[in-house]
Amino acid sequence: MSHVVARLLAGIAFAASVACAPVAGVGGAGGTAPVRGDSKTVTENELAVATQLNLYDYVAAERPRWLATSRKLPLVIFVDDTRLGDAATLRTLTTGSVRMLRFFEASAAQQKFNGRDIGTVIQVITK
Repeated sequence: MSHVVARLLAGIAFAASVACAPVAGVGGAGGTAPVRGDSKTVTENELAVATQLNLYDYVAAERPRWLATSRKLPLVIFVDDTRLGDAATLRTLTTGSVRMLRFFEASAAQQKFNGRDIGTVIQVITK
């Protein structure tokens, strides 16, 4: 009899855990949670719910690894396909004006943006 009771309790515990689990895509306040991009992409939906006003603060909070630079090659910021500057440039850009952020490791950045003096790149794609 104790085996039957144990199975019944296990079934109840499983049902309770499933019932209490968050539903994918639904936030705790009844809203829809943004779909997170991969580790090298930030989507417009993520930026739309950001509490930070500028991109530097957003990246520092949500993708801090993107700001880590090699001493040999600098982090470079491109807006669309135009080279604008270093990480400080992100302070001048608002989260609301951006459609997507992409991060490129140095080798991929050098191929995409044609430069040997480029380290990692954050590409800002505007609306």
